[in-house]
This record gives sequence, C-alpha cells and structure tokens, in this order.
Amino acid sequence: MSEMEPITVEIKPLTPIWTGDANRKCKTLKESGIIGSLRWWYEAVIRGYGGTACNPTETDCDKGKHCDACELFGCTGWSRKFRFEIEGSGEIIKLKFKPLREIDDVEWALLNKTLTIIANYGAIGGKIAEWQYGLIEIKSSELENYKLNKNDLENYFKKRGSSVDNPDISNFFFVNRPDGGKTKDLKDECEFLKGQGPRVAKRYFYKTKNGKPYRYFAYAKDSSEFEKIKKFLNSRKIEYLEGSVVLRPEGGQ
Repeated sequence: MSEMEPITVEIKPLTPIWTGDANRKCKTLKESGIIGSLRWWYEAVIRGYGGTACNPTETDCDKGKHCDACELFGCTGWSRKFRFEIEGSGEIIKLKFKPLREIDDVEWALLNKTLTIIANYGAIGGKIAEWQYGLIEIKSSELENYKLNKNDLENYFKKRGSSVDNPDISNFFFVNRPDGGKTKDLKDECEFLKGQGPRVAKRYFYKTKNGKPYRYFAYAKDSSEFEKIKKFLNSRKIEYLEGSVVLRPEGGQ
C-alpha cells in the first residue's frame, strides 16, 4: 500500500450517530464529531496500555514533547498524521484515514483496537451517554491486518508529554445484552458514576437497540471505585468483561 493511499473502514450504524452542527442539529455526519469521539477512545486505550495521553484542551504538549495520543492525533505544533473523511450517511458509512506522513504499524494497530472496542463494547459520536445514539457494526476494515504485539507496544511508548489518568480502558466494565433493571441500578449503588456538577460528565453508558437493552459500560477513576463497581456486578450475578481483558494484545509475547 502506498504511503498516501487511504485506509478504509466500513461501518453500519445500528442506532443513529450524533455529530451535531452549529445549530445543534444532526442532518449530516460531521468529521469533527466522529474524530473527537474516536480520539477519546484512543486516549483511553493508550492509557490502558501504559502510554501517555493528555487532555488536549488543557495541555502544553508541543513538538518534541507531546504525548503518545498526540503523536497520532496531533496538538499545537504537531499536526495530525492523517486526514479523516466520511463517505455515505445511510446503511454503510466509510471512514477514511489518509496518511499525511508516515504512520507506524503500531499506530494503525492501536487505531484498529480502538475501533474494534467501540464496535463490540462501546459507542461513537456525540451524546454517547444518551441511550439512543452511537452503536455501530464494522462491516469491513483495512485495519484488521494490523495486530498489537506486547513488545512493539513497549518499544513504541516513549513519549513524555503531558498526561491525565482518565478515562483508562483498564478501568472499564463492559456488559453486553444487559438485564435492564439490574444493570441500571449500578449508578445508584455507585453514585460517583453520575458525575458531580455541570462540568463533570457521568461515567456510565446505557444503550438500547430496537427498544431493548443492548449494552452497558462504565468506568472507574481509581482502584477503590473499580472494586465497588466489581462488587456490585458480582453481587447481582451480572456477566461482564473487565477492560484488561478487552485490551489483551493479539500478538502474544
């Protein structure tokens, strides 16, 4: 594949994808709405593997000192390594990643892992905390041949830019096909998931498809919260996956 040839991922929306516009409407998909959500998940994956990911709105990351997430997605003084385009808005949507300069195989693999987690366990776009938005299925992906290897990851994570701790995929819990009542009680048992104040987002996500419970995920900020969430899920005999399981590299050693 030539350096400038785009890599394409075809997705099928299972529920509407929200990206919004200046009037807070969503008549067409906006690249900015998808790339912002994609970066949020990518940062969580990076942190889960032990890399650095800053808050891009409050960072001093710049060229030569940027974090691992900014290495691919860019920051002040260091542009994103790819141009992102969306084609289609119906049954099949194409996400196109066109390299603008060299992208490491590990970066493609991290992007592949991120999209796989979104499709299998999460959601994409704006308003993912609302029940009706963001579920997708990957129909085909030119990223699928890029697999993560533990040694490659360890060699790649060498940036020393600014970093924040959350969200971190290793602190996530994922429940597919949840029992609506039992799982939704989690936010009342663990009230810290509700967020506090207008600038603190909630950290639980309940999704439905065709009016039925379909997916639930939440994340802890520290080990104490993690154990409280785990205790609740176990006490209700709710089947779940911890983020550490979802993160396992495909490449083995």
